[in-house]
Amino acid sequence: MKRFLLIFLLVGLELSAQKAKPDTVFCDCDKARILSINDNATVNKTLSSSGFGNIKEISPSKQKTHFAFEQEHYSAWYKLNIKSEGHLCFDIVPNKPQDDYDFMLFKAGSNFCDSLSKYKIKPVRACISRNKEEIKGYTGLNNLSKKEFVKEGIGDSYVKSILVKPGETYYLVLDNVYEGGEGHSIRFYMEEPVQIKGKVINENNNPVKADITLTNQKGDTLFTSQSDKNGNYLINASLRKSTNYVLNFYADSSLIFAKNINVKSQDSILKIETVLPKLKKGLKYPIGSINFHGGLAVYITAAIPSLYNLRKLMRANPTLKIKIIGHTNGCDAGVDELSVNRAKRIKQFLVENKVEESRIEVEGKGCREMLFPKPLTFSQMEQNRRVEVMVIEY
Repeated sequence: MKRFLLIFLLVGLELSAQKAKPDTVFCDCDKARILSINDNATVNKTLSSSGFGNIKEISPSKQKTHFAFEQEHYSAWYKLNIKSEGHLCFDIVPNKPQDDYDFMLFKAGSNFCDSLSKYKIKPVRACISRNKEEIKGYTGLNNLSKKEFVKEGIGDSYVKSILVKPGETYYLVLDNVYEGGEGHSIRFYMEEPVQIKGKVINENNNPVKADITLTNQKGDTLFTSQSDKNGNYLINASLRKSTNYVLNFYADSSLIFAKNINVKSQDSILKIETVLPKLKKGLKYPIGSINFHGGLAVYITAAIPSLYNLRKLMRANPTLKIKIIGHTNGCDAGVDELSVNRAKRIKQFLVENKVEESRIEVEGKGCREMLFPKPLTFSQMEQNRRVEVMVIEY
């Protein structure tokens, strides 16, 4: 009986966790929900607003601007305490795409809520346009937008990001113009405009003309480029701070390579030199991003672009035969088998994508060739869980 009650309690707790109640929203400035904005922050799904609160703080006449709500309908206020420097971006995501969310962002001084009407404080960003259901009603700030303000009617859904610094305070107010709304969520993040420039060379220091793609950790392609006859390339991108990305390099007669990059707040230019050695018998080379989940022969999603580049290389060079060599992080029991299975998993991918099985051998090195024998970080452990490629024939 006790066992039955314990199981019942555990199931109840699990169901309760799965059905988490939406967050409460606060409809007046002086009761704004306080958020600390570091590199990332999230407002989970909220309840719908009950109205405009006790005070109507926003109108074109009160703020003396065309970029204000015509009137408040169903409001939600947020006080943003900035903890890191960067270009603040956010996505306002309606729980129901048909809801039409407008927003205004104010930079706050002391006694902001009391001063809002008295001193006619204008917003630093505002988007009052009609929602677009084709993008599920999303609106917010991003680095791709050029306008700081969008007025009512048909217009852009996003406005330009804003450079913020630690210690600053901003107030964000949302207004859903429709009755019967279903609330929203918000994703805050810092995104930096970054120039990635570099040179691709071979082992003899000669320039290589290569295809270059920038992907996220899901394997999605964000930007593409190509090095010129001198091996030089340039990518202008907007990247989230403290987020890993992968630069993938491909040339028909060279081994492929991928490099992980991560943007810090002070970075505006990343200079990267890449060596793509020519294909030749006996050459062994780490791919750079074909890594695996701990204890598993399952590659991470960030490895997918490199896998497709490897397939492309094999199909572009029909005489190429390779050995895939698997590695592990740590020397627990069974690591030799695990490293072989990791190599087999990459072979399986290639065979499934129409590369002849006879052109691919596999080997496992276990923990005998760890890049970091005493790894201190997750990144170092992940880099140990890798495969390398050796050219058998070319």
